[in-house]
Amino acid sequence: MTYRSVQVRFPRSTSHTHARLKDPQIVSFETKKGTLIDVEVFVNCQYGYDIQCEVVGETGIARLPEPSAVQMRKSANLSTAILTDWKDRFIKAYDVELQAFINDVKAGQLHGPSAWDGYAASVAADACIKAQGTSEPVEVTLPECPAFYKR
Repeated sequence: MTYRSVQVRFPRSTSHTHARLKDPQIVSFETKKGTLIDVEVFVNCQYGYDIQCEVVGETGIARLPEPSAVQMRKSANLSTAILTDWKDRFIKAYDVELQAFINDVKAGQLHGPSAWDGYAASVAADACIKAQGTSEPVEVTLPECPAFYKR
């Protein structure tokens, strides 16, 4: 995915932040094909560790499921606990990803992201940092991928 631009907006800050952190932040990417991606970052949200992902397409919507949790009915309330640590949700995924990388190295073949993908992510991250200092969209300028990195 190649980005065209990125813009960072700052809604009203939470009372739980500090002077050096603008929190929350809304980061909007536009791809070269015109796809819009909004990322909401809220470090001090106070209610738990929460990851949401929703993809709205032409013929439907895909949404990440909530982690499994027991629903409680008590005192006229229906509630579900929210995780408080990333490890509770993602540690198994990290283990699977790392093991797949180890298996690929042993087999002499690599799948997944390349060094070029890492470079592209760094270019996008640099544009995000620049966009934090302006209210305008910032162009994401990535040179053509060298043939060396193409598989």
